[in-house]
Amino acid sequence: MRRSSTNRRARGQQADAHTEVTAAVIIGCGLTGLAVASELSRQGVESVVLNGLECDGASSLQPAPDPGSLPERTELLRLLRGYAAGHELDIRRGTAARGLDLMRGTGIPAPVSRGLKWAINTKEGVLLADTVVLTGCGQPQLARLIRSLGFASAPQPRSALRGAGLYLVGAGEAISAPTRELVRQAKRAAQDIAARNAAHLSSPRLRTFTA
Repeated sequence: MRRSSTNRRARGQQADAHTEVTAAVIIGCGLTGLAVASELSRQGVESVVLNGLECDGASSLQPAPDPGSLPERTELLRLLRGYAAGHELDIRRGTAARGLDLMRGTGIPAPVSRGLKWAINTKEGVLLADTVVLTGCGQPQLARLIRSLGFASAPQPRSALRGAGLYLVGAGEAISAPTRELVRQAKRAAQDIAARNAAHLSSPRLRTFTA
């Protein structure tokens, strides 16, 4: 279910054939990740959905749902998969994120916000994105990621990450949240990302980077 990336490649003007540019990268193709991707699609924002975030050689997985919520979650997941297939969303189930890097500066081939850009490393190459959504990540893995990105000393690390364009949906302590709460978080994050994307595109300073 991979949408043609012709527009993405043309807009990015990248020289490296193994580097792609997209508005958002969603890490985790379970229910939460698909909910974010679907809402972004409705908002007109392109995204790439990866299988998970590798940790010590293994990808992070969605937690097992509470048995009482299983029928609701199963039906919602079926609907989200149907939407993803019908709208040809870029879902890469066989590809995990091997690492995240926060780039600074304007020497990268795409519009940037306040000089920030995310680089997501995969076995297939590098994805450059304005925003990243991390789902299905446990607290220990999340704590390591926050430290590696240099946000551990921030008074409110999650707020600092969100300000830099990294959204946590169903991650950390929220990994076991009820289905409806996860969907609410996904929708709110997608709407925020869509607003950021619209602001980037309308900024006179950023128009010089577009094709």
